[in-house]
This record gives sequence, structure tokens and C-alpha cells, in this order.
Amino acid sequence: MRICFIGDSYVTGTGDETCQGWVGRLSAMERQAGHDITPYNLGVRGQTSRDIALRWHAETLPRLAGRHDGGIVLSFGVNDCTSTAQGQPRVPHEACIATTRQILQQARPSWPVLVIGPPPVGRPCPDGRTRALSHAMADACAQVSVPFLSIWEPLLAHPTWCTEIARGDGAHPSGGGYAALARIIHDWPAWRKWMGPLP
Repeated sequence: MRICFIGDSYVTGTGDETCQGWVGRLSAMERQAGHDITPYNLGVRGQTSRDIALRWHAETLPRLAGRHDGGIVLSFGVNDCTSTAQGQPRVPHEACIATTRQILQQARPSWPVLVIGPPPVGRPCPDGRTRALSHAMADACAQVSVPFLSIWEPLLAHPTWCTEIARGDGAHPSGGGYAALARIIHDWPAWRKWMGPLP
């Protein structure tokens, strides 16, 4: 299966000393289990939902066009919620949800889509906003029957994720945190439908 992972710095794996991130680690787990997966990491550091909406189709089309075995995994939101100099979110909550709906409406007719919500970073701002955004994204996905995975609560409760962010740049974990996230996604039933059941 050819899969485009589209998103921000968390998709890129910023902070991972092995440069694998969760996308590389997840893909490696599946390959080691015998699943034929070709991952395309299309994460761009600092991008918001609006930025991703402008590029996702042009980057996905040459990789998945004409394929019966293609899929898209979307993950973004933290950059939307970070504050401008005026203290406002870079992208208002309602605008981010509208953009999410737009991307889903455009993508679903051509490829199966999964959406992974924004992670916490261990600070009241943007965490309050990302938590609310995660819930709203879940509702938007449910309305169009797209599987959604909330990672906000599981990662906030995971000591490795929070500890590594605190020791790093204050926003991104290192390899252990991304390994924890990869495991959460690996065990997600919607992902397993793509890859096959756990042994």
C-alpha cells in the first residue's frame, strides 16, 4: 500500500535523533511484520491547516494517481493553535475545522483517508486550544465517515512524550516520544484495517 502522510513538524519527526519520527517507525514496524507499505512523508515544519490545504493534492496526485492501493493520513493542528504576537491563534478554531472539512471532501472520493488529531505539548497554551480542536476534528470526521484518532489524552498521560518535550525545544519529543506515538497508531483499529490484524 502506498500511503501519503501529510502534515506538520510532528509528521516530519522534528526532534527525533534518528530522523525517523512516528511515520518512519510505524512504517518500519509494518514492513517488519511483512506488510508491503510505501510511505511518503509529506510533513512540512510550521505549516497550518491552511498551508496544507494549498499543497496536499498536488503532492499526493503524482504518488497515488491511478493506484488502487493508495491512502492518505492527515495530521495537523498544533500550528493553527499557536499564538501570534497579538495572542490570537494563527488560524481561528472555526477556520481550521472548515479547512479540515474541505480537505476531506476533496480527498475522500479518490482515496481512503485517516485523520490523526493534534498532540499536546505540555503547556496550557496551545494545549487548551489543541484539545478543543481535537474534539471538533473528531466530530467533523464522523460527519463524513472518516476514521479519526485522538492522541491528545494518551500522549499527555505518557511520561516519555511529556518528559522529552520538556527536555527538548518545548514542542517536540525525541525518539522515545515518537516511538510511543507510533505504537498508539499501530494499534488503532482503523489503521489495522489498512495493514491487517495484529498477530
